[in-house]
Amino acid sequence: MKQGEENQSDVICIGGGLGSLVAAALLAKEGLRVIVLEKNKQIGGALQSFGFMKQRFETAVHYIGSLAPGQTLHQLYHYLGILDQLSLKKMDESCFDRLVIAGETYRMAQGYKAFIDELCLSFPDERQNLERFIDEIKYVCEHFPLYNMRLGDGGSKMKVSYDGLRQKLDEITNNEKLKQVLTATNMLYAGDYEDTPFYLYALITNSYIESSWKFGEGSARLAKALQEVIEHAGGGVLRNQEVVRIKEENGMIHFAETKTGEQFRAKHFISGIHPQYTYAMLESQMVRPVTRRRIEATPNTISSFMVNLVLMPETIPYTNQNLYYHEREDVWYDYKNPQSEFDPSSIAAFFYEDKMNPGYASAVSLLSVMDISHMGKWASTLRTTSYPQSRGEGYQEEKELLAGRMIDKMDSVIPGLKDSIRGMDCCSPLSYRDYLNTPDGSLYGFRKNVNDQANTTYATHTKIPNLFLTGQNINMHGILGVSITAILTAAELCGLENLVNKIRAAS
Repeated sequence: MKQGEENQSDVICIGGGLGSLVAAALLAKEGLRVIVLEKNKQIGGALQSFGFMKQRFETAVHYIGSLAPGQTLHQLYHYLGILDQLSLKKMDESCFDRLVIAGETYRMAQGYKAFIDELCLSFPDERQNLERFIDEIKYVCEHFPLYNMRLGDGGSKMKVSYDGLRQKLDEITNNEKLKQVLTATNMLYAGDYEDTPFYLYALITNSYIESSWKFGEGSARLAKALQEVIEHAGGGVLRNQEVVRIKEENGMIHFAETKTGEQFRAKHFISGIHPQYTYAMLESQMVRPVTRRRIEATPNTISSFMVNLVLMPETIPYTNQNLYYHEREDVWYDYKNPQSEFDPSSIAAFFYEDKMNPGYASAVSLLSVMDISHMGKWASTLRTTSYPQSRGEGYQEEKELLAGRMIDKMDSVIPGLKDSIRGMDCCSPLSYRDYLNTPDGSLYGFRKNVNDQANTTYATHTKIPNLFLTGQNINMHGILGVSITAILTAAELCGLENLVNKIRAAS
């Protein structure tokens, strides 16, 4: 790319997260010249990986669903020509998620029949209800056409959009313990038991039951592969380009301006960053004040605290599954009981295999939900690879204190964990806020609410004809949800039927 060419584009994508990268790659394959502007040194948003003591850790994406041949993500990534670059590793089919709830263990298996059969070992009288549960989530998925990479009318998904998670589970079974088991991986959507739409839960849960995978060499591989698609088509991905202003003139966006004052002009603009940030920098009289207030007031999902542990060799056995630990029978306790002192009841563990010592774990990441208020003392600080300054006195000590509480609890379900630690690095809500550019470090952006869908659901198009939205706040979060939304965003410029037919034909 010649100097100055980046200012003469068909499309500018603001933010280098998965949504922007997938939309940009799809449009690049359509012959459009696309430039992606990323504020940080590393692209990918939640796809970022980082190294600590020569160990690779994931920032957010520890596993992914729907990637077996014929499934949605497999079709999309095959069409983009990037599957071979992802180093995918299938998780244990008999148990991809192990649940420990109040001392009892349950296993989630891949495949509908295996999923039912495995849970029936713990709930032998619930087979009929478990079969109904699977039928219900499949029914929901069938009403989201793009989830199945097919065309359909927009009203189809509305038929299944008005049931709450708890409401639907109450219809399926009276067994309270089974309901807790079925929602024990609630960190995947971080919502509210009463208000989370059942469709959101169903789409996410179904994708992992279909098939569950890990990125063998890190999720950053996906971001890099998408970047190569964009660049191969003549576009570009520019780092350290923080957009601070989006200017509308005469009913159209004319340019996006970066922190350095450089203006990027294009025919179309796509924002993949949080809508609260997008609209805050948007200079336009076309957006009514009431719309700005609604976006600003929309609640976000909670943040998290992650402890990344490098282990001593050959101390902790590796299992190709995740672990969700719940101290109490109520797996929603941490969401319903915000505490002044951080003491999580629920913790997830994600393992990394030691390549030098197969069968053992080289590292493990522990994850719990945390509100950013626990880090209020350091809320005004900023720290990224581009701004590496310290957060100040006491921050590191506070993280180590909180990490110690999580490690103490997990030592009971990962025997010998405390004595096997070689090194530790922690990520707080401030880390997620600064690196992933989400308000208060929100895990999944806007919190979907079945009782307030008009104010928690947003479209890919805006009032300004050449400004579009993508990313986890639009439609659905997660790798699958964001990728599907990116198809919808790209389709605003090149047609949904055109895209879907090409993706299907490539499979």
